[in-house]
Amino acid sequence: MHLFNASSLFDENAKGEIARLADQPDELRARLIEIKKKLLETYRFQVYNVPEDFTMTSYILATNHLTDSDAPLIISFYYALMQPLRASYPEMFIFAKENCFNGVSLPQEFLPILEMEKVYGVDRKSLGGAKAAMRAAGKWFAEGEKPKHFLIFPQGTIYDINKDKAEDIEPGAFWLARLLDIPVLPAFIEQAVEGSENRLVFGEPMVIPQNCRDFSGYKQLWLERVIEAQDSLERLTGTPAREAALDEEHQTRKRFTAANP
Repeated sequence: MHLFNASSLFDENAKGEIARLADQPDELRARLIEIKKKLLETYRFQVYNVPEDFTMTSYILATNHLTDSDAPLIISFYYALMQPLRASYPEMFIFAKENCFNGVSLPQEFLPILEMEKVYGVDRKSLGGAKAAMRAAGKWFAEGEKPKHFLIFPQGTIYDINKDKAEDIEPGAFWLARLLDIPVLPAFIEQAVEGSENRLVFGEPMVIPQNCRDFSGYKQLWLERVIEAQDSLERLTGTPAREAALDEEHQTRKRFTAANP
């Protein structure tokens, strides 16, 4: 089982291939489309309770975070859903930890993928870094065709959603929803295991009022709706969500103390 590292599709051969295609955007994009299709197949990815208006309405997808494969799987699902409806390449604005860009969490060879997929690095320990990410997201949202979608992990790191508390949750999704006046869409993604069926289920959307100044209640509501989505898998499929298996590094909640942007 590969629980914390990205899919085995992203191996040494993949790094070399991406490096060769780095300055050939059309070829790189075609290869990424192939990888997305393969990811969905390898993980037998199933998605439930997609809002009926998803393809017509802008949303901030706010999911729990259990493996490094979470974002690639959601990006792949998004492409498969939106590609038949878009003349251009479907892309989300994705918030990622800064370590994805400095060679710590991802090899440097994968940087061209991050740039192509609209992945934006966030310094979570800096108020200025959080504000810069929100400005970049707002600028992207203001330009071009709607709907547009965002992906953010409010937990900020791999952790079991069932052990979280409202004060552990980062405010970015709620701040952005207020800024852009679009809903937050909670979702639960099962801890990914290659070769097994893996599932994502959406919860009830959340609207953040324009006059909201304290996100505490919405953090708690997001937690509740993600856990409700998790619990709904047994009703929807007959099989409960896979129990989270965290290694020692991820069993401790990493707290970030930056104030609301």
